[in-house]
Amino acid sequence: MFGHVFSYRLKCLLRNREQVFWTLLFPLLLATFFYFAFGHLTSEREKFETVKVAVIDNQAYREEVHLQQMLAALSTEGEGQMLELTVTDEAEAEKLLEEGAVAGIVTAGESVGLTVKQSGLKQSILKAVLDEYAYIVRTTAGIISENPAAARRLVKELEKRPTYTEAVSFSGVPPDTMLAYFYALIAMACLYSSFWSLQNTIDLQADLSARGARRSAAPTHKLKVVLSDTLAALTISFAEVLVLLVYLAVGLQVSFGNQVGYILLTCLAGCLVGVSFGNLIGTVIRGSEGIKRGILIGGSLTLCYLAGLMWVDMKYIIATRVPLLAYINPAALITDAFYSLYIFDSHHRFYLNIGLLCLLSALMSLLSFLRLRGERYGSI
Repeated sequence: MFGHVFSYRLKCLLRNREQVFWTLLFPLLLATFFYFAFGHLTSEREKFETVKVAVIDNQAYREEVHLQQMLAALSTEGEGQMLELTVTDEAEAEKLLEEGAVAGIVTAGESVGLTVKQSGLKQSILKAVLDEYAYIVRTTAGIISENPAAARRLVKELEKRPTYTEAVSFSGVPPDTMLAYFYALIAMACLYSSFWSLQNTIDLQADLSARGARRSAAPTHKLKVVLSDTLAALTISFAEVLVLLVYLAVGLQVSFGNQVGYILLTCLAGCLVGVSFGNLIGTVIRGSEGIKRGILIGGSLTLCYLAGLMWVDMKYIIATRVPLLAYINPAALITDAFYSLYIFDSHHRFYLNIGLLCLLSALMSLLSFLRLRGERYGSI
């Protein structure tokens, strides 16, 4: 009997084409828009390009040995290459700048000069390099003029150039704030599971639909009906989120790491909390179907907004200023579970998020069943 009720409920839900659009096609379209808007900015796709620069080969440059050494070190081929150097005469350098073949022209003299045609990241890098060189030259000249005996030791210290900070990655992957938008999108898709469960509750209430009246009069135990309906909604929503996940990972090349099992567990827990949320709205909120759907849409979008879907910084503002809200917002828990898998090398934070999602699902499901169980109708 349970399998019979489940299969028929599955078919009934899938016939709702409008629901399929909003829960499956709409997240796919939104993911595509996200990708074209800022997908190319993610750290995996962003590769540093060497800055092409022309240096005027005049007498001052030939005598400026330290400048030559500095530029040669920065233009040496390898992983740390920053500049691509072209040493030429003034006319050719100006031609290259005019054609956009180089970002700037370096001119040696009493002070090192930089000529650019426009402002931008590459021009800023050139300016920063030359400013640092000029600062070191002035500082070194001042020290040597006051204490000539310190020249040799000073040169050795400059050659060392120690660093006092170190970039540490917990999982060996670079942090990427753009991924938060895609994680929030998956959270939205999980919460949109609530549309299926809301339809289930409407089709179980005799005062809201004719189908609800027929099902309420049926001899099948209400718990069995509720479980079969919930499983049908969970099956459809989980399949839709998997389609979205495959599209993001394979089609749009969004990185989720290699912990596939944990990723699927996060999606399943997210769909479960979404189905529970729809059941809660459908049973606790009194009113027509339109009122319930409006509250569900507004609630889902609000939770996703607080999780960073529209503005990624909002999630961190909530986490720092209203931390309790971050722990009871299912959308924030879903995004945090994904990000903890991507960033951290342990699963303590991940299990905390999954545990809270399961707890929220259990509480909402319990309230929904108790409310639905207590409904009585004078006549049908």
